[in-house]
Amino acid sequence: MPGFYEKRKILFSERTSPEKMRRTGQMFMEAGRYDDALEFFQRCEAEDLVRRIAAEAMEDGNTPLYMRAKKVLGEQVSESEWTGLAAAAERAATPTMAHLAHRQAGHEEEAARLRAAAPRLEEEEEPDAEDHSEDAQGQPGPD
Repeated sequence: MPGFYEKRKILFSERTSPEKMRRTGQMFMEAGRYDDALEFFQRCEAEDLVRRIAAEAMEDGNTPLYMRAKKVLGEQVSESEWTGLAAAAERAATPTMAHLAHRQAGHEEEAARLRAAAPRLEEEEEPDAEDHSEDAQGQPGPD
């Protein structure tokens, strides 16, 4: 698996062939690193592999990954796809992803139901003006 610098070299070199882009993306995909795979797939012909990632994201209710795959495909997410994502995300017990999908589908009642069941969703939507960051060890940052 390519490290950071090798990955960058492959992605941005003018000499990288489309076949190498596809092979490298496939390595990342097989390792479950879908965002990395999509970086390579958007630079070569790999619609079949992007659709496989999208199908898995739909099945898992992984709303952000599905959105990214659709963007690479140059397609908009339809209302029925948002609805499917929301249902899958609820089955996977990921209320934040379900909430996002319901909102995108225009299902305000469902989004409100999730927001009421998980009050933390409101906090994520409306960040506190006095948000204090933390460092990697959980200590207060230099705000």
